[in-house]
Amino acid sequence: MHIQMNADSIKKLAAELGADLVGIAPKSRWEALPAAQNPLTLMPDCQSVIVVGRKILRGAFRGVEEGTNFGSTYHAYGWVWHHGQFLLRTVHNLACEIEKNGFEAMPVLNLDPNAAVIPDYQELARLAGLGVHGRGGFFLTPRYGHRQRFGLVLTPLKLSGDPVMELDFCRNCGACLKACPLHALKDTGCELFELDHVLCANCQNGAGDAGKDRYAASCGRACMVALEGKVENQFHHRFRKRSVWERDLENRVTVRPLEQKEN
Repeated sequence: MHIQMNADSIKKLAAELGADLVGIAPKSRWEALPAAQNPLTLMPDCQSVIVVGRKILRGAFRGVEEGTNFGSTYHAYGWVWHHGQFLLRTVHNLACEIEKNGFEAMPVLNLDPNAAVIPDYQELARLAGLGVHGRGGFFLTPRYGHRQRFGLVLTPLKLSGDPVMELDFCRNCGACLKACPLHALKDTGCELFELDHVLCANCQNGAGDAGKDRYAASCGRACMVALEGKVENQFHHRFRKRSVWERDLENRVTVRPLEQKEN
């Protein structure tokens, strides 16, 4: 049975299929993006980009935080399987439901860094009203902070867009800047901190694939800790419970005492 395809029905479908976040960016907001990032290069008659997000479980960061388990917790559940199974299924199944109702849909979850077209997922998520760019390079949402990943569904359906957010989670913070033991992040006075990609590629503090995934690195975990109490997804206990371990460029380990927060 066909259902009416509009913004509300698509969001409902996405939630039923496992999406934790979903927003819509109409063509008028992104049509001027460079061709190598533009949805129109992939689908010339695209009118709407549906941005689907799935949260990364806070518990997936626990093994990295304790320095005990990197492979079967965060690497699998927070990164590789998250992209390759959990988020992939949600995006694919949503596209299937749209096509079942007679409208073309292109699922996009491109992990190939050599692809000719790589959409700017974070910018499209911003244009879909899901959050803002944080100064440390992480995309931040009111619900989860930096704990989510995004996939896209492109469609020629004309859908109403969600309001673009105005948030400033990074005001007077700099937690990610202070947490990097390699000093790969620098405050140059610009809107975003400057990232030294060469230094970041040598990070041994939870970053993956030569610094290309920083969610669980020292900077990412510091961001997550700094946003506790500010995001909607609340927990009964704080994430950081013990002293913080860190490794320098020579792989030497030091431990910093836990900074106590006021209740």
